[in-house]
Amino acid sequence: MVSFKITGEIEKVMEDIRQTEGWAGYLRDKGWKVVSIPSEDKRHKMNAFIVPLGLFGFTLMKLQRSSYDPNWTELRKIKRKLKTVSSIIEPIRVQDELGFKMAGYKLSRFPYLATNTFILDLTKSEKVLWNNLSENAKRHVKKNRGTLVEECDQKKFFELWKKNSKVWTMKKKELGSLVKRFKGKARLVVSRTDKTYHSGLLIIYSADCANYYQTWTSDEGRKSGAHYKLVWDEILRAKSRGIKFFDLEGVFDERWPQKRWLGFTEFKRRFGGELVSFPGSYFKWL
Repeated sequence: MVSFKITGEIEKVMEDIRQTEGWAGYLRDKGWKVVSIPSEDKRHKMNAFIVPLGLFGFTLMKLQRSSYDPNWTELRKIKRKLKTVSSIIEPIRVQDELGFKMAGYKLSRFPYLATNTFILDLTKSEKVLWNNLSENAKRHVKKNRGTLVEECDQKKFFELWKKNSKVWTMKKKELGSLVKRFKGKARLVVSRTDKTYHSGLLIIYSADCANYYQTWTSDEGRKSGAHYKLVWDEILRAKSRGIKFFDLEGVFDERWPQKRWLGFTEFKRRFGGELVSFPGSYFKWL
């Protein structure tokens, strides 16, 4: 569960996709193992993901987006059993900083997951959500009223993603696995006018959160700004389903600055979400 405070309101809690059974199944399809780790108070459990290194049976462990500190004694036993030579913990929060230090974990200079994100509270009214948009975002949504936003099949979405992404795309098999494992909770959606495609979004639902997971924009889409319309439609769709949160999945963080993130961070900022920060990535050899 993600735990964070909305300014001036009570603490909110939501489920992160990386601690769901869908995510565990997706990583199993990639050849990873999934093990359960008890929390320090032994009242909760969290998934840890084991990556085989292909050398003498050694493994790498990733424990991501848990709200609880692991039970250090049990973690040590599991790592020894699995021949884990390095482990990474990227928590939602740290309950006991001293516990991490005593267990030998240090804050890494290179986080694997985004350390900042914007989260929208969908329990607010549509009017409030609209008023929280920037003027630029409102203008683009209105400008693209006639743009069609629709679901897209995997094959077409992958082709468009590969054609229009300037950085990275999943492998076709990985995309298929993700959609399969999150059956009914992974949505491929595109914006288009006639036969011109402007943008696409892979959105994944957890129990109470819609996660803006992967996206692409075409040259036409960069000119039209149609992606604002697509995202706004998905925000309203999630709200209509009773989903409480919309996570824009990663923005620029001055603690670990990546200048290439500045552009899409400004785009996401215009939707008016609350900035939520995570502690970072803790790392240990052996």
